[in-house]
Amino acid sequence: EWAGASFGMFKSVDGPGALIRWSDVQHDESLRKKVKWTRMKGHGRTIEKLLRSYNNSPSRLLDISRQCVIFENIKDLKKCLETIIFDENVAVERIKNRYSTQYDAEATGGYRDVIINLRLISQQAQAIGAELHIVEVQLLLREYVHMKTEAGHER
Repeated sequence: EWAGASFGMFKSVDGPGALIRWSDVQHDESLRKKVKWTRMKGHGRTIEKLLRSYNNSPSRLLDISRQCVIFENIKDLKKCLETIIFDENVAVERIKNRYSTQYDAEATGGYRDVIINLRLISQQAQAIGAELHIVEVQLLLREYVHMKTEAGHER
């Protein structure tokens, strides 16, 4: 719903740089198979982050399960953010706005995004105990997609 309400796009299996708009695929099972869903954070990177950044405290890891939604412009990104914030099935735990004028983009090599850490709190999520897990949704302008790689933080 979030991406559909805001012209959000996802990476496509059709190759590097290929994007697919959710509103074009959400009701078409065969087209949905073209969406390249983000993988969970790898074990090595998870352990590195725990030890280096979080003093071995797993409760601080908020991005093991994540997904990136891509937008053509800031207006659509803002619409998605608002849709998530007002979704009654979601509890937003944290928002990190790297598009803020107060954010030092040099710290991330010029990369910018909005990170939302949230919990799904619907009855369905509660029935399976998923409301306890925090996940990450990354909202990204298309112009920054080339800076985001599969390797992520690999050294």
